[in-house]
Amino acid sequence: MIKKLILLSILFINLLTAANINLAKDIFKIDEKIVVNFSDMQAKNNDWIGIYSKGTTNEWKNVLRWNWTNDLDEGVLNFDALPVGSYEIRVFYNNSYHVESKKEFVVKDAERKQATVTTDKDKYLLGDKITTKFNNMSGDHKDWMAIYPADSNNDWKNVLQWRWIDGKLKGEELFKALPVGEYEVRLFFKNSFKVEASHKFSINNNHLEATIKTNKNLYSTKEQIIATFNNMMGDDKDWIAIYPAGSNNDWGNMLQWQWTRGNVKGDTKFEPLPAGDYEVRLFFQNSFKTEKSHPFSVKNNEFNVKSRKEVYDPFELIHADFVNMRGTASDWLGIFSIGAKHGKENAIQWKYARSLVNGDVSFNGLPVGTYEMRAYFATKHKKTLQFKIKDVAPISIIYETAEKGLQQKWITQRRAVQVIGIGAKSQHSVRAFLGNSTYFVFPNHPDKKMRFLELDTRIGIASHVGNFGVKIKTKNGNRRIIFSSYMNHSTHGRNDFSGHAIPTKPFTLDGYLHNHPGPTDYYLKTRRGNFVHYKINIEEKLRILEPDNELLGIELFTTAGGDFDNIKLTTH
Repeated sequence: MIKKLILLSILFINLLTAANINLAKDIFKIDEKIVVNFSDMQAKNNDWIGIYSKGTTNEWKNVLRWNWTNDLDEGVLNFDALPVGSYEIRVFYNNSYHVESKKEFVVKDAERKQATVTTDKDKYLLGDKITTKFNNMSGDHKDWMAIYPADSNNDWKNVLQWRWIDGKLKGEELFKALPVGEYEVRLFFKNSFKVEASHKFSINNNHLEATIKTNKNLYSTKEQIIATFNNMMGDDKDWIAIYPAGSNNDWGNMLQWQWTRGNVKGDTKFEPLPAGDYEVRLFFQNSFKTEKSHPFSVKNNEFNVKSRKEVYDPFELIHADFVNMRGTASDWLGIFSIGAKHGKENAIQWKYARSLVNGDVSFNGLPVGTYEMRAYFATKHKKTLQFKIKDVAPISIIYETAEKGLQQKWITQRRAVQVIGIGAKSQHSVRAFLGNSTYFVFPNHPDKKMRFLELDTRIGIASHVGNFGVKIKTKNGNRRIIFSSYMNHSTHGRNDFSGHAIPTKPFTLDGYLHNHPGPTDYYLKTRRGNFVHYKINIEEKLRILEPDNELLGIELFTTAGGDFDNIKLTTH
């Protein structure tokens, strides 16, 4: 007895909590939505309501329409219209297949009209898309429509394009362009091949020639190639490909290709290509007959800068080669200490790229160390690379000490040079007299690495002014460089340069004369008979007036007054 009471109590509780569903009516038309009101749900996740054909099991394969209740205990759900038939609304909790509640209804079609289909035109031009309009479908999700060649049978192999109607009773469908020909659009119910309605239309040749072009005639190696085509046949097997210029259409020569996907016009994108000359070609219907082609080229226009060497000797010129600069006046390159801030003000040396796209610049040599070469487009930093100046032992060659008489053949105009009994750090030195043009040739054509001139010198004993210099070979021809004491001292408060004759015969035989002031202490420290030591980077002095010139070798030493000792050339 107690067991029966417990069972009755459970049944009573279940009845009190059972889900409740209601329909607006029991009979619907085929074009009406099914409106379901539900209440007394669990309001838990994954509660759902489905529509089944009457008498079918609760398996998922039998579900015709369904929806979640969205965790609501009551609400309204709208389901799409259904074909004629008998159905049940069923309620399920927690994503299960156990029916909590159900209700029957029917769909009738006492007034169903004949299905119809039309196209927006009866005659289309090649490339036009086809818009179809349909009405009075059965409402079944397996209703469908297709385009066939005119007068062909309904076999699936004849279908050119097709669409499911997705249970809609009326609406529109858009089909892709078709090749020239005669066609029919046909309606079918419930996945059958029985034609419910059809409509004929045609595609006419608009007599326009197929075209293809690329959006640019010249690409970089990183640019995507975009080809624009028009007046294709509209066949799904029309295609576009890229070939090397001048190659035949063999498949082995094809570099990239794509279907036009039945489009009569449009754009096709291809991946970047290596530098070279190419053609983009059009083909109809999977053939290898070129309908149209267009040439284009790819060049490597990626900016780059390289140092000619990774390791330089001390004070050797540093060369930077660049490609694909912008060619504007504000592009520049610089040498920086490692980690230095950007900007010309922080550069050890810098130079404009001279508005060149491709070219080179050279920088004066540097002491031993590690440096950065940087390139800039105006203020925008583009690239940094490192290079080193290696530590190598300097090489020096002494040409004149006068310790055992003159070591060189000195050539003079009037008074011969003399060996005098005092030197910088020795017993003797060479005296050249003011007014003479006096010089000697460095024997054996010293290597261009011997870029430093070293000597001990004084003025004020043999004369109160003097100069010395060198003749050199350069990349741009012969040059003379002279260092003059009378350019950096004054008499009676004025520059005395104009008051003295300049004995420059060995300097003016050919090439350009570079006249520099003597070293700052040239006059002041030697006027009382003291020797001073100078070590001068001749290439650096050359580049003050000719920044892009380069030393190829020092040929002779020359002077017009002064005492000289320990004349030598040194690498650094």
